[in-house]
Amino acid sequence: MRVLVTGATGFIGSEVTRQLVASGLRPRVMVRRPTRAAILDGLDVEAVHGDLTVPDTLPAAVAGCDAIIHLGGRAVFEPASRLEPTFIHGTRALADAAEAAGVRRFVFGSSLLVHGPSHDAVTAATRPAPVLDYGRVKLRMEDELAQRSGLSVASIRLPHVYGAGDQLFANVRRGIMAVPGRSSPPFSHLHVHDAARVLIAAARSSWTGARGIGDRDPAGWDRFLGELQRLLPRLVIIRLPAALALAGTSLMRIARSRLQTPDLFTPDTVRAWNLPLWADPDLLWGELGLEPEVPDFRVGLKRSLDDAVDHVWRHSVSDRRRV
Repeated sequence: MRVLVTGATGFIGSEVTRQLVASGLRPRVMVRRPTRAAILDGLDVEAVHGDLTVPDTLPAAVAGCDAIIHLGGRAVFEPASRLEPTFIHGTRALADAAEAAGVRRFVFGSSLLVHGPSHDAVTAATRPAPVLDYGRVKLRMEDELAQRSGLSVASIRLPHVYGAGDQLFANVRRGIMAVPGRSSPPFSHLHVHDAARVLIAAARSSWTGARGIGDRDPAGWDRFLGELQRLLPRLVIIRLPAALALAGTSLMRIARSRLQTPDLFTPDTVRAWNLPLWADPDLLWGELGLEPEVPDFRVGLKRSLDDAVDHVWRHSVSDRRRV
């Protein structure tokens, strides 16, 4: 089986790539910036250049592949106008190239944020109702992909995915972090190890549709961060009022409006943090024939701290090299 991974040097994509290699496959990985390919050093992969905003680079990337795990895109909570070039136009161009090349299986890394805030669990019957542009853009692409007769599409609506290489743990390693809100509604989490397992299982299966997923304990942020602070008593967590964080990020957004570099801290980052949004803990697992190996945030945080000791992955937004 030949699998193409887009976004392979990102946080989730690099874990997907590692697990594919560990299973005996030699995945093809699409890389936009050559300097980012070094993240995958030591893995037996086939690296190809590809850019979602340059459609002519995509046919070579998909040629000969049986499945695509699509995680590429501008993965930040910015306005739709900044997300559309990669998530909409880029995904559309990738799907066009895949259909032309005879690729049958397409796994789209979507988001639980296609749903709106709710204190009830998201189930298979819950209708999408996004309130953030990130969710709206993901839902638009889900709907487009579902209409393609030439592709078998599985859209996996990922929740908060965490692990040693994510931005949260970059702050943990510094010993201080600010969080934009003091409320603690239920929210679904998923360790990156299990997120990768789900995406790979979807690529290998015939399941189609769009579903959310999460671990067995959709913990509010107070519980999640409280456990992190229990494990790291010296960690300083500053809980900003949501209104203050929203005002601050709005001013930052205005100041940075002419810059084209992705922005991790935006008004929608604050809104996403404070949403009550959780998936039924049984949703999708059985359909893919899986059980979570990291069942909840307590196990996941311990595992992440163990992994963080020698971890050197750098978030693409923080990696300023442009070659």
